[in-house]
Amino acid sequence: MIPEKAPQGKFRFRMIGGSMQLRIDDAESLRNVLLLDEAFWAMTGADVGAFRFDRVFLDTIDSDHDGHIRSSEVQSAVRFLVDNLKSFDGIFEHSDKISLNSINGSGPDGEELTGSFRLIARSLDKDETLPLSIEEISGYRNASGYSSRNGDGIIAPEASLQEDLRELIAVIIASGRTSADRSGAVGVSVENIASFAEAVKKRCDHADAHAAVMVYGDDTGSWYELFKECEPLLDGYFLNAAAAGFWTVDTASIGKIDCAADLMMPDTVREVLKNAAAAVPTGGELDFAGALNPLYADKLRKLETSPVLAAFCENRRLSADNWLKAKAALAPYGAWENSRPCDDGLDAFPLEKLYLLNNSSLLDELRSLAELDSSFALAVSGSELLLKLVTLQQNILEFLNNFVSMPDLFDITRPSRLQMGKLIMDGRHFTLAVPVRNAAEHKRIVKTSEICVLYVEISRIDAGNTIKQLLAVAVTGGTMRTLFIGKHGIFVDVDGNMYDARICDMVEQPVSVWEALKEPYFRFGDFIGKSMEKMFNTRNSMIQKDIDKAIALPTAVPVVPGKPAAAVPAAPGVMNLPMLLMGGGIGIAALGSSVAFIAKSLQNVSIWTVLIVLAGIMVIFGGPMVVISLVKLYRRDLSRFLESCGCAVNRHMRLTRRMGGIFTFVPKRPKGDVLLLDPAELLTAVPRCRKFWGWTLAVLALLIVGAVSGLAIKYYWFDTCREVPCQVQKCDGKTPVKGPDAVKKDVPALPGTDGKKPQKTEIVNNAK
Repeated sequence: MIPEKAPQGKFRFRMIGGSMQLRIDDAESLRNVLLLDEAFWAMTGADVGAFRFDRVFLDTIDSDHDGHIRSSEVQSAVRFLVDNLKSFDGIFEHSDKISLNSINGSGPDGEELTGSFRLIARSLDKDETLPLSIEEISGYRNASGYSSRNGDGIIAPEASLQEDLRELIAVIIASGRTSADRSGAVGVSVENIASFAEAVKKRCDHADAHAAVMVYGDDTGSWYELFKECEPLLDGYFLNAAAAGFWTVDTASIGKIDCAADLMMPDTVREVLKNAAAAVPTGGELDFAGALNPLYADKLRKLETSPVLAAFCENRRLSADNWLKAKAALAPYGAWENSRPCDDGLDAFPLEKLYLLNNSSLLDELRSLAELDSSFALAVSGSELLLKLVTLQQNILEFLNNFVSMPDLFDITRPSRLQMGKLIMDGRHFTLAVPVRNAAEHKRIVKTSEICVLYVEISRIDAGNTIKQLLAVAVTGGTMRTLFIGKHGIFVDVDGNMYDARICDMVEQPVSVWEALKEPYFRFGDFIGKSMEKMFNTRNSMIQKDIDKAIALPTAVPVVPGKPAAAVPAAPGVMNLPMLLMGGGIGIAALGSSVAFIAKSLQNVSIWTVLIVLAGIMVIFGGPMVVISLVKLYRRDLSRFLESCGCAVNRHMRLTRRMGGIFTFVPKRPKGDVLLLDPAELLTAVPRCRKFWGWTLAVLALLIVGAVSGLAIKYYWFDTCREVPCQVQKCDGKTPVKGPDAVKKDVPALPGTDGKKPQKTEIVNNAK
């Protein structure tokens, strides 16, 4: 939904990295964080690992503990501070202490905060008017978290408890009733104690009713089990007998089983008898002396002799009425047996011990301790809120200036919370270093930033363990030609820990205007060098092959007796000194002719023409590459570099040349005397005179430069650029005019020269 109008408030913005960002430096600007739309924030989200803050603070901000901080979580933290603090002085002082007067008692959590403050102050025997430090609050919280009074209502078997209470807690835990307290220790809660006490009481009450139901003495239980096994058979018999009198049936068919059971198959017979009655229903009584179901006959006759049926059978016959009386006699025991507690975890404990626990006051005492511990819940939870308040007060301003706004990133006095330290390599400091979790994904994103990036692996040994980490380091100034994969250096984090550093990968991009201008010619030079090396290697290989053939010994020719020895043919390519000298002379002459031809061709060409042609070639060759490099330098995006680290950056921040000097620079050399000493002088007894040779070389260089400049000026200026027409002296055509016999004649003065000396005299020889 589009808002109708901008939020009301006095907002102040500043230009940071080429974008307008909120200025957060007073109480009003802190409240404006809650009013400003997230679209105007520098970031709306970031991974927890992107920031160099204390882990407790990051966990406080990351309320859902998913490893990613979002704008909503930042707003909640700021709102918690604004609502529960009366004074914001501690925020802007980055204070790790809080006083009772600075807490807003009427705030949403004011009652818990103030109550916890007073409780901690009393436990430390400290005046309530004095502030509490973050160490004191966290110390109390940790101590209460590992004690029996931590507000969770759970009592663990600590050494400070009485022996009988520790044993009672162990019994309750053994019954399966357990809870874990804040420290993670296993204990019992109020609910666990109440459940255990109720189960013990039921067991004892059930045992108290045992004597009243033991109608047949101590064997009542065993007779009851036999009775329960035979009860379905007897119920079935009397039911069938009653049905025979109810239905009008042929008495001859009573007791016949209509089935296809094969008497030769025991399994089939057993299956049929399993569902049959106890006996054939021939009347209203069951005759134990008659034919009984062979599958249950033994149990039925044993039940007949038991006290359960002995008083109800007449002449080994049991009527339906007596059967009901026998069942009624065992009904109390059955009800008692069915009411036996089960699945209460007390089967393993003897009844005597349960009687002792039921009659003692230990359960009530343990329950009182748990209820007393629960009464501290408000104070303990308040201590957690108080610790959260102090932690946010100490770090929230610096966090906001690295999240909502990012002025700290460009602060040259100290590193921001997004920088991990500095890389010292190649005589420079590289300060924009961020951690990398996924190198492939990071490289894919960081290429779009147009920033030269080094992937540096840092490592050090701490307490016998090797600590390794991969960092992305931005190169924003100087040159990148001296950086290469495998180059070593050192990395110093913000805590002063030193790591060995090695470049393991890099994203090459131009880093300065001067390098962008030189880069195409460096590449052209590299191309020419590689081509020349390839051509030289090929030519050298060919010459080497020719030399190998030339110095190879000729094959000996066998000598036949009586015949003159045959001449050994000369091997092709055998070196001949005269021919070699002649070939060398011809080559030198050809080289001289080439030089003379080139000099004659350039004689009438102006030096400015040569320079213009060279400049044109350079522009045509390197111009497009220079333009591309300059465009890349202009488009360097610091936001993309941060986004590759898991930050959701809102504002575009262009990395200018001056900003590049913040993150990559050569440190200043300290003042002092400088002694220039050649290492070679250490090998000799008497050092050479450096001043003499220095002045000598300087004078020679000036003489050479002056001589070359004079010749150039004479040739191009006086002999080429200032020529004038001249008169030619003719001869008679008979006698050649040459050498010392040549007659020189001055050319008459040209018109307009006022009789001055002629400019030039030329001698012409017409002799053939």
